[in-house]
Amino acid sequence: MQGWYPIESMQKRILSFLVVALVCACGEPSSRLEHARDLALSGHHQRALLEARAVLLSLGEEGGDKLDNVRRGALKLSGDLCALHLDDPRCAAREYRELVKRYPTAPESFEARERLGDLDLRIGDLRGALDAWADQVAAAPDRAGADAAQLKIARALLDRGDFHDARAAASELQSRWPQSPLASAAALLAASTFHLAGRQDEAIAAYDRVEARFHGTQRAAEALFEKGNCLVEQGNDSDAVQAYTAALVRHDSPDVVQFALDRAQRRIDRVRAVNPRNMSAVWDRGIARAGHASAH
Repeated sequence: MQGWYPIESMQKRILSFLVVALVCACGEPSSRLEHARDLALSGHHQRALLEARAVLLSLGEEGGDKLDNVRRGALKLSGDLCALHLDDPRCAAREYRELVKRYPTAPESFEARERLGDLDLRIGDLRGALDAWADQVAAAPDRAGADAAQLKIARALLDRGDFHDARAAASELQSRWPQSPLASAAALLAASTFHLAGRQDEAIAAYDRVEARFHGTQRAAEALFEKGNCLVEQGNDSDAVQAYTAALVRHDSPDVVQFALDRAQRRIDRVRAVNPRNMSAVWDRGIARAGHASAH
């Protein structure tokens, strides 16, 4: 009989383990969701995702306030794990989109919307990103981050070459959120749509409006710098030098402004007329040209 005792004891232990596992597996969905969250907090992100998905599977299509609360939490947790810890944007976008679809007015859905557009952009779905940002703005225009989502729409349209729509999106930001700290960025972006479209005269006028509206700020300096670039493209180095000089003080990249300024000034110096009776000036010009030629 003694030979059987260890085997019997082991069988009891195995049976106990199976019972515990069965109880866990058949436990309340809310308890299983809390277990998934505990796994996530302890750094077991993949196991937490599996547990959250198991919770969703166990719920099926059953409804009710209690089960809906669990389902929302499980979808949000799954999306967060994929987005923040597992570097799987497709997974995150899928979970967040299901959350928003099922529970469009839930607090968790507002947080999901804030991430959906960026996730779609990461996976190359620009159309999906634009729709997600637009949905974020439409669902909660007074919520923090709505103006940022609107600016993302304008930038994505600009990058795609849709200058008219980008300008409209930027204008909408300025009209809906006039006190937003992003209003100056939107104004500068709207001006740049003319510049990128090759409409320099309209761009210069738009940059002037940005500079006047946000005078003395870094954004105004950026507008002056871009105005200088437009003037250079038009062959007007003299006015460009003035614009660059005004931008130099507050621009966040003064070395870039200085480089453009120096180039414009050198072009002015090269074409400036020299009095032929001023032999010193003629001599200096000849040396400068010879040096330029030898450098090439």
